[in-house]
Amino acid sequence: MKIQQNVAGMATAFEAGLGVLGILLCWWFEIPLRERLAVSWDAAGRSVVAMIPMAVLLVVAMRSSWRPLAELRRHVAAMVGACFRGAAVWELALLSLAAGLGEELLFRGVLQPLAERWWGPVIGLAVASLLFGAVHAASVTYFVLATGVGAYLGWLAQASGELVTPIVVHAVYDFAALVWLLRVVRDDAGRDEAVG
Repeated sequence: MKIQQNVAGMATAFEAGLGVLGILLCWWFEIPLRERLAVSWDAAGRSVVAMIPMAVLLVVAMRSSWRPLAELRRHVAAMVGACFRGAAVWELALLSLAAGLGEELLFRGVLQPLAERWWGPVIGLAVASLLFGAVHAASVTYFVLATGVGAYLGWLAQASGELVTPIVVHAVYDFAALVWLLRVVRDDAGRDEAVG
């Protein structure tokens, strides 16, 4: 359990480090950040509505019997179980918040606006989404899903002109996915013990 706690802590630190990198790159490339991080009731409302497609995606991914999704689910559940089985709920919440902040500050905070500056909004969104998918590419299926999620989060950032909504949606989705996957791992372990 000590090693798993260290993995959760290291993963949280890594994700937070991505946010620091995003902030530094925004400063370096003179990309405005502060106004895109303003918390408002509008951003809160958008976040709630924007969670609906992500919740549907999570339910479909977790319940689908389609072979690529079922294999991805088994692979990710095994990985999450190996890394975070002993993690407390608050550790999963902190990791999810760090991932939402860190990855959104880097991908939608700096990489997407920088690509938009160079190639326009459509290509900028595509480039940032493909990069997001590439760093999550544990398999071809995961790459495709992560690229789609990246495009959705990037579209949210473009449409709203702020980063709060994609940060909240990303963090809540990651937390729900981690909790659900760990429940699957624990249920499978319980069934194995009952059979054995």
